[in-house]
Amino acid sequence: MKWKIFSRKKRKEQWRLIFKPDGDVADVMALPGAVAEGQIAGRYLLASSVTSGTVIVQGVSRKGILAGADVAVDHDAASAHDVDVAYQPRSGRASLRPAETINLEEMMLEASNEFTSAPPDPEDLACILYTSGTTGRPKGVMLTVDNFLSEQQATAQALDIGPKDKIVGVLPFFHVFGLSNILYLALVRGASIILVPQYSPGNLLRTIVETRPTLMMAIPTMFIHLLTLLERKKVPLPDSIRLCVSGAAPLPKEVIEAFEVASGARLLEGYGLTETVAACCLNPPDGVSKAGSIGTPLAGFEMKVVDANGKELPREDAGEIAVRGKGVTAGYYNLEQDTKEAFHDGWFLTGDMGYQDEDGYFFITDRKKEIIIKAGLNISPGEVEEVLLRHPLVKEAAVLGRKKGEREEIVAFVTTRGDLSAKELISHCKGALSNFKVPDVISFMETLPMTITGKVLKKELINDYQDERRIEQK
Repeated sequence: MKWKIFSRKKRKEQWRLIFKPDGDVADVMALPGAVAEGQIAGRYLLASSVTSGTVIVQGVSRKGILAGADVAVDHDAASAHDVDVAYQPRSGRASLRPAETINLEEMMLEASNEFTSAPPDPEDLACILYTSGTTGRPKGVMLTVDNFLSEQQATAQALDIGPKDKIVGVLPFFHVFGLSNILYLALVRGASIILVPQYSPGNLLRTIVETRPTLMMAIPTMFIHLLTLLERKKVPLPDSIRLCVSGAAPLPKEVIEAFEVASGARLLEGYGLTETVAACCLNPPDGVSKAGSIGTPLAGFEMKVVDANGKELPREDAGEIAVRGKGVTAGYYNLEQDTKEAFHDGWFLTGDMGYQDEDGYFFITDRKKEIIIKAGLNISPGEVEEVLLRHPLVKEAAVLGRKKGEREEIVAFVTTRGDLSAKELISHCKGALSNFKVPDVISFMETLPMTITGKVLKKELINDYQDERRIEQK
């Protein structure tokens, strides 16, 4: 499908729908271009690379399907769910288009070289980005101009970004991490972006060696892949790299330590959400970095740990992490109840469990929705996963609770690097965990379902999982 941009109307009705399965250089222009023109940018990312059946974009006031010319749609099921159906015509300049849309390429050819940005109001909605939906339905996060500006100021101050910096652009720009902390950050600070159009560990390392960047921001999976390659080749990264930053998912402290030894570069772990326009917390680049910690709040953000009633807990006590600041979203698009439940006295409840140590550093332990309760005892899936990953033959691990009759059992899903039995793995766990925390079931898999940013989609590991975005054909 070509890029489609809804035509301009009154300001409050302006909308820009962006969709293109195969990314190209248009990604670099379209999202910031939408904001500069005073329009709303939005892109919906499916939770997995392949989703069969009919997929609908949730959250809009009127639901509909835009299908390919030859796609078969169950019209009876669509009608029963009050969903409109429209067909995308075959490609070609003479073909029909959905109403009130223009083609990006044609718009660029016909556009004037003169450009004047639309002065926005700080509270104007700039972008709607959808959450990854690892534990539930993806939600459209409303982000304003002020949210983005606050985030750029906080990140630029923490990382000391300037025009001489060259940032590795290996993350997708439709995800908040790549969009905010790479694309927008580089544009605002005048830095360069080294694009890596097709990710592979070898391609990434080759690009780094050839271009000599100064900064790399990536997800844990990429650092783990790169570490394996560096150890195999026994070469460090170029000395031009002054800093590496990991985010979007937890990174085991053993990996951080091994990566710094193998690469010769410093690797910091940070933390952020779509709701905070990416990073809101980071280990200080010029201060003490604590392995396993997500660091301290960036400028303009406040964080605390609260109990089930929203009351702040003392240092070292575990609870839910809450955050507030100019970079925090005002809520979810067309989801009033979800928005109400996500805030307490002006603080956004992240859904992440953790604690703050005596030095003010924050640590993430688990997702609130993933805590396992077995025989009345709380069990941290993250603790069990960390032990599983210590086994040399375990490549990936995901732990969750599953009902078995009247009790809860612990199920571990793992991928391996070689032959490994469930008995061996359970014995390994018994050497590091209390008996009630040892997995009851080990399930070996070829791959784990993951988002494009390396988060395991645990909801898809549940036996009776059903994708709520799909309309099933009866």
